[in-house]
Amino acid sequence: MTFRFDPEKHEYFLGDRKLESVTEILERSGIADYRFSNEEAMTRGRYVHTATEMIDRNTLDWPILDDTLRPYCEAYQRFIEDKRPEILLSEKPMYHAQHLFAGTLDRVVKMDGGVALIDIKSGAPSPATAIQVAAYRELVKVNEDIIPTKCFSLHLRDDGTYLLNEIKNLNRNHSIFLAALTVERFKKEAV
Repeated sequence: MTFRFDPEKHEYFLGDRKLESVTEILERSGIADYRFSNEEAMTRGRYVHTATEMIDRNTLDWPILDDTLRPYCEAYQRFIEDKRPEILLSEKPMYHAQHLFAGTLDRVVKMDGGVALIDIKSGAPSPATAIQVAAYRELVKVNEDIIPTKCFSLHLRDDGTYLLNEIKNLNRNHSIFLAALTVERFKKEAV
């Protein structure tokens, strides 16, 4: 069966089967709460991800960049200059063949002498991010045969600064994600 990602609808498929995304699983299980996310913030997040990917490829046209995106891009550029990561994977959709879920990881990089997974955020920090990143780490392990030794959330702020948070307890957080997956599927079947 062929795995595919529909970027317009942000949906993942294995053959004809729609796969749940990591963020859907976290929300439907009750771990994450996106009720207060508005369309404007979600659209900004998508644009920030596209712009940071362009920064990585040195193709971002800074003079025409929208002013609302500029501080987030400046924050990402500062991170790049400070940490000098070597990008291994960027914005890559993946699925887990055994557990049948999918997601798009933000970055896997060589940095500070190791391999790290980085999840980019342009909104407020959330405890659910640790669970999300652990699920993405598992996707990288099974699809790319890469085991990130460290995982981070990279919060790009609207004042042009960034906060890089290391995520600990990756095995525990992965177990929590699998529990969330089980709960989400139970709730879906019970309806």
